[in-house]
Amino acid sequence: MLLPGLVLCVLFLIVPFGLMVTISLYQNISPATMVLSGFSFENYIGFFSKGTSYIILANTFGNSLLACLACLLIGYPFAYLLSYSVKNEKVKSYMVSLLIVPFLIDTSIRMIAWIPILGNQGAINQLLLSLHVVQNPLSLLYNVGALQILWLQGYVLFMIFPIYLALNRIDPDLIAAAKVLRASPQNVFYYIVFKLSLPGVICGCIFVFVSTLGDYITPLFIGGGIQTLGLSVSDYANSFAWPYAAALSTMLTGVAIAVLYILLKVVNIKELIYER
Repeated sequence: MLLPGLVLCVLFLIVPFGLMVTISLYQNISPATMVLSGFSFENYIGFFSKGTSYIILANTFGNSLLACLACLLIGYPFAYLLSYSVKNEKVKSYMVSLLIVPFLIDTSIRMIAWIPILGNQGAINQLLLSLHVVQNPLSLLYNVGALQILWLQGYVLFMIFPIYLALNRIDPDLIAAAKVLRASPQNVFYYIVFKLSLPGVICGCIFVFVSTLGDYITPLFIGGGIQTLGLSVSDYANSFAWPYAAALSTMLTGVAIAVLYILLKVVNIKELIYER
């Protein structure tokens, strides 16, 4: 029964990744014949020998980690509210539906929708100007702040649902027993609720980190063209510098796999799937 899934993984994951690694080890490739020439590690050596490469790495991983933190700070309280404060199942289903609705809209439309909100003539600047808080419109678009806002809107759902699932799997008797033993609310939250929901937190961080790590559309159009590894891969691939683009993609994939491995060693994600 595992054979169909295994075949799909080999054909559409392992084989393409192997081809990408192979292309990254050559200097030239003919787009017409796909003939490789000039075997060397120069693509990797050349990347780390450039001073700008470290700025690109800092932009990529720094912004992805910041997006994880922002989604966690917004997503965890919302998941907690949804799990413990909202008792009416109908209201809970409405709230979940409202979270899903934006994802029925195309990503590009959602990006464009922020322009009349954050633009120089947008709603926020008009409000600030009318209240005489500022004298000139603020630059709210095409910077890191705008990038983080869009990533928060786009990926906070992937943080909320794993945490919500983990919170729902916590036995209420554990919380009741802690209260009977006169544990403080802070201790109840940290030692029971938070620690038992860590698989959901880690799972949500994985979703957000990996999704933002390779995103190049949002940094290109809303982030003011801030250079990230994903955007660099897109630029070199469009310029037919496929071996160098493949080297960047290999490094990006390798780092993502390493982060996933470390996180999965910290917390057992299977606790989200299987009942104890």
